[in-house]
Amino acid sequence: MSGERGLAETMKANGVALAAGVFGDPCTSLLGALSQAGVHVEISVEEKSAMAQALGASVAGKRALAVFKQVGVNVACDPLINAAIHGTGAGVLVLMGDDPGAAKSTNEQDSRWFAKLSELPVLTPHSADHLARSAVEGLELSETLGVPVLLQLTERLTQAQDAVGTYTVSTQGTFDRDRPWGRFILDRHRYLLETLYPKLQDHVEVSPLHRVQRGRGEQGVVSCGGVSAEVRSQNHFALGYAYPLPEQRLVKFLGGLKRVLVVEEVAPLVEGALQALVGAHGLEVQILGRLSGHLPRVGPLEARHVDGAFSRSPQGWNFELEIKPNEALMALPCGGFEPLYQALDELLPEEQRVAGDVGCSILQGYFPPQLVDTAYALGTSVATASGLSLNGHKGVALIGDTGFVHSGITGLLNAVEHGHNVLVVVLNNGIPGMTPGHVGIPGLAKINDLVRACGVDTLDTHDLNTAPDAALKALLAQRLQRAGVNVVVVKATPKPMGG
Repeated sequence: MSGERGLAETMKANGVALAAGVFGDPCTSLLGALSQAGVHVEISVEEKSAMAQALGASVAGKRALAVFKQVGVNVACDPLINAAIHGTGAGVLVLMGDDPGAAKSTNEQDSRWFAKLSELPVLTPHSADHLARSAVEGLELSETLGVPVLLQLTERLTQAQDAVGTYTVSTQGTFDRDRPWGRFILDRHRYLLETLYPKLQDHVEVSPLHRVQRGRGEQGVVSCGGVSAEVRSQNHFALGYAYPLPEQRLVKFLGGLKRVLVVEEVAPLVEGALQALVGAHGLEVQILGRLSGHLPRVGPLEARHVDGAFSRSPQGWNFELEIKPNEALMALPCGGFEPLYQALDELLPEEQRVAGDVGCSILQGYFPPQLVDTAYALGTSVATASGLSLNGHKGVALIGDTGFVHSGITGLLNAVEHGHNVLVVVLNNGIPGMTPGHVGIPGLAKINDLVRACGVDTLDTHDLNTAPDAALKALLAQRLQRAGVNVVVVKATPKPMGG
């Protein structure tokens, strides 16, 4: 079965009571697989709420998953990092979906960095079966130490096919209220590092999730995550954890080797750690990888990259990669708003910048009339437009309905409170168009009520299915000339961009 199906069925069999998440590849189909397996899935409006809900379930004695793509972990990290020193109860597993190559994302980011930031362990499974095993060990570790445990995913891993075994959690975690409230903040941090971290390090050293193969030759590979499947080396250490590292076992593996290639996606996190390990132990082994130029510095890794790495003689970082447009964008149900984009393009002077948002509106930075100038993160366009208005022009924001309920509301409240001069256009098609899923997003049917509650100066709606396009252009022209916070909700029926 696929990795995501094996994971979903394993979580159901081990009594996971909640999977709280937010749509975004590669986690969209994973959330669907969890729901189909019978795990209770709730799609949250944003990741911070989902993370907090999973933590609440844990304190109540219910095992929980928090499921986000890599940029979603950015939003969730506030409660996540605090949970490391505050403590949890039943097992909490944070599934972080990375997108090497940024095929379906706004950036190429490595979520394993959050392990170092939060001082929490991160699991890096290799295969579908290993994913299920890792998730069970992660729940056990969470319940033993009373902390969330991170697990890095990629589409390569969730879609990998394998025979998945049956694995059972052998622990039972309970929330210890004395842990946070019997200590002040600094003492909580000391407890994490002084008491829990040695136990974590001892566990990682002996974990059966690491796979070590020793053979002939003076070259070897240390790998991490789903890309481990692309390694064909007689000397191969496939890590089950990327943080903390099993230092003693790695030092033993590195001994006697002359060159070791580190194969990981996306950041050279393990590569840098091994370089430090070599220096600390006085080892005579050369560490190769993304930093040395033997592997591409960015993008997903393929078997050809790994197979040819040792024969390379790099002169700095390697940026030899194929970049091509994602043709799947044209099939997304983001179409239907073409008259809106055309009207704004005709009304706005060329020098006036437009704040787009992550979602369907972001495509207008690529496709004619190329209306959008910025798109920093989901839900940010309203606040960005407030900043744009400081140059004397009316700030213009395009935002999808999903982005608006995610975090655009806070930007709108801020604009009202500080009296910014902005026009906010909400694209209301009733779906998360860029990441379509099986479960609806809360609040999409309440856009008008939410906008009114923010106290805006004007609120207008226009239905592109029934009202003439000329009326929309006239409305936009009027609101562009009116000072204050003006919102226009434009409704359209979703259709493919290319159709």
